[in-house]
Amino acid sequence: MSKDTMGYRLYGYVIGKEIHFEIENRRLYRLPQGHADKSFIFGSVLFNHTMLHLFVYLLQHARHTTVPREELLRVVWEENDLVPSSQRLWQVLKNLNRRLSLLGLPDDFIVNVRGSGYIINYVDITPIYYRVSELQRSPEKITES
Repeated sequence: MSKDTMGYRLYGYVIGKEIHFEIENRRLYRLPQGHADKSFIFGSVLFNHTMLHLFVYLLQHARHTTVPREELLRVVWEENDLVPSSQRLWQVLKNLNRRLSLLGLPDDFIVNVRGSGYIINYVDITPIYYRVSELQRSPEKITES
């Protein structure tokens, strides 16, 4: 049974200890955990729709197994009424890896396994879910005293 059918929906992912990915806001950001720092450094990158679909699909399917190139072209491009091409896939993956490395993730976060497809080359990834019913509650009014 999937989490979605149990009243939960995927919110995003925590990658490592400091990288947070919010799917709905199309945002990946780094919140440093260093307690000794006196200054606060915040880094964030935004995704276009194609890069977002590709990254989410890889996070969902390529953490433990290789995803074939043809599957990515079908799911990310064809199913979103876009024209698929190997050149475009390569270009989006290159830009995606570059953005990930800007936030401190390894340059080879997403790897091309020659003749097989693509896999995420990082183990510390945690999906974050929220309970759908919690969104239906109305927030309590806050009154000033």
